[in-house]
Amino acid sequence: MDNFYESLIDEIQELIRQEAYAEAAALLRRELSMPYIPADTEKELKKLAGDVKYLMSSDREVQEDSLETLLGMLKKGPEFQLAACARLSGRNLRDCTEELQAYLSSGPWPEAAALLIDALAEQEVGEEFTIVRDDVEYTFWPDAVTPVAKSRGLRIARSCLDRWLGTHHPDLFEMASTLLIRKAYLFLPLSYEEEEGYDLAKDVLDELADLMQDETIRTFASAES
Repeated sequence: MDNFYESLIDEIQELIRQEAYAEAAALLRRELSMPYIPADTEKELKKLAGDVKYLMSSDREVQEDSLETLLGMLKKGPEFQLAACARLSGRNLRDCTEELQAYLSSGPWPEAAALLIDALAEQEVGEEFTIVRDDVEYTFWPDAVTPVAKSRGLRIARSCLDRWLGTHHPDLFEMASTLLIRKAYLFLPLSYEEEEGYDLAKDVLDELADLMQDETIRTFASAES
């Protein structure tokens, strides 16, 4: 198990120790939906998912915040918004569409909004929502949005990154995968199409090169340019 997955499992275990079961469940759901997971890591993640499910069901009355509390957290800072959206993703979002419509149209924290939009898409909520990002207003219907886990462009991009980095640079591959997933989430409610996958992978490679301050990283895709 490489450093990326070891850190991921440590993070989930820490969330469980803090009794942040909803956040742990959201992270597990995201990772287990990815196209590729090493076999030993998948086994460990599934075990943790079972543990979290048991903990949430056996202690639900104590651990589960009221819907009113979670909606109130959306009006606070970034960390509160992120926690609220993680917990709301396990609820029936049709019970609070009016409040979520107001939240998304009021300049939400991008990472929290992305998590919420993905959950709305997973639940195929058939109502109109609006979000403003980079001064552009997007109107969308979640039941027409592709969840990140089902993005064809994401799958192609990850396959390209695996081909370029996976064998000889596994640590860079995991970093690139993390950047890729984040880009896919923050692109919501839009989705990368299959034909955009290659260019998406190259964009991630460029971003990784900038992050690592290593220009040679850009050349790993040159053979296919």
